[in-house]
Formats: sequence, structure tokens, C-alpha cells
Amino acid sequence: MRVFKFGGASVRDAEGIRNIGRIIAQTDDRLMVVVSAMGKTTNALEGLTRALCGYDLTGFDMLYDQVVSTGELQSTRIVSAYLNHCGIANEWMDITRIMVTDNAFRQANVDTDLTLRQLKSYMRVHPAHVYVTQGFIAGTADGMRTTLGREGSDYTAALLANLLNAESVTLWKDVPGVMSADPLRDSSAHLLPHLTYDETERILAQGAQIIHPKTIAPLREKNIPLYVKPFLNPEAEGTVIKD
Repeated sequence: MRVFKFGGASVRDAEGIRNIGRIIAQTDDRLMVVVSAMGKTTNALEGLTRALCGYDLTGFDMLYDQVVSTGELQSTRIVSAYLNHCGIANEWMDITRIMVTDNAFRQANVDTDLTLRQLKSYMRVHPAHVYVTQGFIAGTADGMRTTLGREGSDYTAALLANLLNAESVTLWKDVPGVMSADPLRDSSAHLLPHLTYDETERILAQGAQIIHPKTIAPLREKNIPLYVKPFLNPEAEGTVIKD
């Protein structure tokens, strides 16, 4: 099994969702497809939460997670329906009932042992060639939705890959791959086609935001390669990260 993760930019409009269908149709591998909220939906839902709380989120972390998590649930429903429409049969999976966390809302910690049991049980009862699920969000044992920190969808993909002993993870981004510098600030920035886990962690520690910082550890543990590729040019080389 391989894990594909599509960020908000890749599902920001109808053409983006059609593009996801084209990318998935190009592989015969079993897939776990992790999808973020569409475009800037999370920002909009954050604004709604601030309005509900009088623009002060202090003490309202639980409410924040219940509201903001709806973005991923809706986007994945749309992607799943479109894939079925295209003849790509898939199983929509509610990750909030699979990935179990504590109640540290907005920065929840995953119980990997319990999550693995939940995941195996779900996939045994709902066998599929393609699963579509959400990044960034999870749930407590008593059914409250939680989030893993902003931009946490990369981390979700890595955790699922670790638990599934996946062949690889591909992060489909709106950039050519991991760059040597921010191309908007440095005209000499160039693609880094190969990186080790250690090199990537050093780049992230210096402030690069191309990958969520917690993504590398679950992949290093199982030596799972991570590919960062442009979703608008899926045949491009991109960056591969592995030991």
C-alpha cells in the first residue's frame, strides 16, 4: 500500500479535484488517500470560531476542534464522491473514529497502539483498493474531534504509513519539491532531488515550512521513503527523502 496526501491547494476548486482523480487513476497500487480541507477553508472556520468566542480562543480549544475539523470531513466527502463518479471505487473513512488521541485539543497526541487496532479492524470490515480519509484531524476515545496542530495533514499521512507498513508516502504539493531556499526570496533556489531524513530535519529546524516537522519520525522508524511532488506536474522528479 502507498499513502498519497493532497493539501488544501490541490483541492481548492473543481479542477483540482479532477486532477486528483487523474493522479489516482495512474497507479494500480492500493492507496490510502489523505486529503486536507479545501483551499483556505480552515482559515475561514478559524474566523468563525473566533467570532463565536468573541475573538478570544483562550479556553475554547475543544470548541475550536469541533468546528475546524468539519473542513476535512466535507472535502473528503466531495473527493470520494467524485472518484466514485469516475469509476474509481473507494471507501470513505472517518479518521476521527480511527486515529485515537488524548484530549489535548488543537495539539492532540496520538495513541498509536489503539489507533493501529482501530485501523486494522476497520480495514478488515471495509476492504477496499482505495481509501479516502482526512488529514489534520482525529478523535478521542469518547467521540470528541481533535486536531493535530496546523498543517498536520502531512503528519497524519506519515502516521498511517507507519501503521500500515506502507511502501511510500507522496505529498502532493503546489511546489516542485523541496527547494534549497524560498524561490520567492532567492532567485538561485533550486530543487533538492535527494535528501536524507537527517538533512530534511535540519532544513525544517531552520524554519522551512514545506513539510510538517513531525512527519519524518514515523517514516524513519520504518524506513519509508517520502516523495514531495508537484500535483500539477505529477511526472516531474520532485524530491525523495530516505536513508
